[in-house]
Amino acid sequence: MFASRRRPRWAELPASVRRCIEGLLGGAVVDTESCAGGFSPGFASRITLRGGHRAFVKAVDAHLWPTEASHYRAEAEVAGRLPQGLPVPRLLTTHDDGRWVLLVFEQVDGVAPERPWTTRQIRRVVTQAVAFAQATTPSPIVLPRDHPRLGGWAHLALDPSSVARLHTVSTWASRHLDRLTAIEQRGLHAAQGDSLVHCDLYPHNVLLSGDRVMFVDWPHARLGAPVIDIIALLTGMAADGVDPEPHLHTALPALNCPPDSFDAILTAHTGFLMAGALTPMPTGLQAIAEEKLRLATAATRWLQHRHTHTR
Repeated sequence: MFASRRRPRWAELPASVRRCIEGLLGGAVVDTESCAGGFSPGFASRITLRGGHRAFVKAVDAHLWPTEASHYRAEAEVAGRLPQGLPVPRLLTTHDDGRWVLLVFEQVDGVAPERPWTTRQIRRVVTQAVAFAQATTPSPIVLPRDHPRLGGWAHLALDPSSVARLHTVSTWASRHLDRLTAIEQRGLHAAQGDSLVHCDLYPHNVLLSGDRVMFVDWPHARLGAPVIDIIALLTGMAADGVDPEPHLHTALPALNCPPDSFDAILTAHTGFLMAGALTPMPTGLQAIAEEKLRLATAATRWLQHRHTHTR
């Protein structure tokens, strides 16, 4: 899995930030384990205190990474309001001095799903995602209804250089760009709903902890149709070589999503990924573009299959 290659380690944080983290945690840090997964350039480590207490800490320098800092702030706002009992790590405390944004979560002893996926693991994760969607419909918290992480074909079509690059990634999408642009507009409408939607539920945001499946990283949460998260999850699995169709068939009836609505939302989701993959990424964030391209390629193949075989 692609990931942010250069997260700062504990010793590389400014001394003032290390002192702030120890103050928030109420003890001296004796051990840290940097998390390899994910794509943020910020600090992300499991931390152990002298007394044995553990926590998960995220920190980012807003001067260096303003967009990522805004994501941390958004996550703090969402995670701080999520009710207990959901399969989500609990936010313990935050700190934001305008320069450094710090988030402290309970430590969850979990691991990312294995690659290659096992059938049992797929069923376990998909089942939890469906159960989560049902439990959070309607959403227990108020959230925006816009969907900035859906749609992209229309934007891509206006940029000749992106259109040229699209042809090298998917000749099918390049030939059907006008049709995809029209369908994604229906998808944006179909994506409206009252469920709590993670909107970034790819496998790198899933943790397996004992018999629990936990969903982490919540900066992009919105109100919407719950199938959005299933699409992201199955797209990630498809990028890992899993056929998503058999697992989709078990999820769609539980989410009350007609096939036409599903295909329209999948089109909008694929457009977001493809537009992001073909847009130049700032220095230090190339891993995000690489992952979007990997996901976009898988989503486009899936979309092409459904347009070819389910009509």
